[in-house]
Amino acid sequence: MLRTRLRNRVATLLAASALFVGTSVTLGASNAAAADWTFEKSAVSSDGSFTISAYYQGTYAGLMEWRGDPRDGDPGDAFRVVDRLSDGYGLEASMISPATGRVATTRGHSAVYYSPWNTGDLKEDTTVYIQLCAVKGEFFSCSIAYSGHA
Repeated sequence: MLRTRLRNRVATLLAASALFVGTSVTLGASNAAAADWTFEKSAVSSDGSFTISAYYQGTYAGLMEWRGDPRDGDPGDAFRVVDRLSDGYGLEASMISPATGRVATTRGHSAVYYSPWNTGDLKEDTTVYIQLCAVKGEFFSCSIAYSGHA
């Protein structure tokens, strides 16, 4: 019991450290599989919008797109994911903060697939943290939680 609690606390500490240090978090996979995925954040635009690109073995696999304000008919305070690579993996983005439980995913869909926009009104200039993960069954390899704003 004590050993389990200690192991859980260490896992929580490592995951939290990864969010703040800028590394990726991978659970449920070997280190070799985790090394196949890399993530890159774009610059944040004046309205708070940004993207996180995902690369599988160096090949562009897709992205998460956050829109701080409505643009070109797309909603504001919204995000979606795009899976562009037919590799058996999906992409899943989660809003880490504010803790809304919002998720956008391509799980169960063939590439090329755009998830629906996940929307919800946020107070203007609210900082958002979104994390992008490559997913396949129980495997996931995730970026750090990157920030933009509403």
